Amino acid sequence: MKAKITPENAEGLRQLDLHLNTLWQLGRNSVLAWTPRRNGLLLLVLPVHDVLACVSEQPTLLLGSRFMDEGRFREVVAAVGVQPVEMITALRVGLLNVEVPWQTVERVIRRYSINETACRAVLLFDIVGFSKCTSIQQIGQLNALEYSINVAHQRLKARGVDLDVARSTTGDGFYVWNRRTGLTADMIMLILLILVLAENDVARSRDRFGLTPLLRTTFSVGRHYAYYQIDGLTPRGYDYIVGDVTIEVARLIAETAPGQILIGDFERPVRDDGPERVGTVEFVGRAEKLMRRLSGVEVDGQKITEIKLGVHDPNDQILARVRIRDKHGMSHFAYNALAEVHRGGHIPVLLGIGLDQIENAPKPKAKTAAVDPSRSAERGPADWPGFTT
Repeated sequence: MKAKITPENAEGLRQLDLHLNTLWQLGRNSVLAWTPRRNGLLLLVLPVHDVLACVSEQPTLLLGSRFMDEGRFREVVAAVGVQPVEMITALRVGLLNVEVPWQTVERVIRRYSINETACRAVLLFDIVGFSKCTSIQQIGQLNALEYSINVAHQRLKARGVDLDVARSTTGDGFYVWNRRTGLTADMIMLILLILVLAENDVARSRDRFGLTPLLRTTFSVGRHYAYYQIDGLTPRGYDYIVGDVTIEVARLIAETAPGQILIGDFERPVRDDGPERVGTVEFVGRAEKLMRRLSGVEVDGQKITEIKLGVHDPNDQILARVRIRDKHGMSHFAYNALAEVHRGGHIPVLLGIGLDQIENAPKPKAKTAAVDPSRSAERGPADWPGFTT
């Protein structure tokens, strides 16, 4: 049974927020750790620069929640050499009905802290030719993209899918991620990507005024840090992310053709505490199987009967693994993805572009993505995800 927040605890949470805001000092400080006490909380608060300096010596310090049991809290206090701040309050943290779950307190404290996540899927939607659009077209295209994200999110939620979609703007697009973590949560984001693109594609086919965007899209899984930006003089209620995975999708998007879908070359653990890992090809195959259980989700008012997704070239039946060199001369590997969204007797929505189209497709830069010659040796036809033409 979910614990109810008593009026006393609700007031305690409000007082905690006010107290943290004072300690935060307009963003100078960050909460590194906290632990409950019988008469309140102990908070370990350091300047942000000191927190990041500590992380360079203890790379896992920001992984997971800021809540720690008493033993771990003392270890961190000893390691950083800073005395904790004691907050006397009637707020009680625990499992009883009259107590507040630590997760509830953590949600308040997270706004005043930096947190690292070891593995999370991130999408990047980029509007092609955005800077050449009129201001009316720009606001229309951003609104249309946000609508497609929102409606895809809502339809998955309506089917009982557990996801909590967050986004931050790039100016001409959005980073999008799931606040939920785990392999299934990441696969759900790949499904969301397909639904967003399908909704946008249908809307664009009817658009006569340039108010629906042409998109290029990248997807990858990796590490990142989360923090809360300042709105006025207070942390906002929405988190922002930055790290390896956002850098990866941004590097890929610079060499992604209009209409193309690139999925980064990654490995992620099947379980956070286990040794088994899955790479991109197996990940896509698992996501496609998960999609089959979601038949009936609507796109443009029509129920989806089947979604096919693959990362191989249907023309020559080899894995469509490409190598991209970024502006710094570094290589990034990715897979070109294609999808079909079937809606009963309606014409399927086709997403992505084939490798044969990419060579002739207009690029955001003159340099083209080179196909990795070793890509066909990685897996055989029996291992390809179920995409067929």
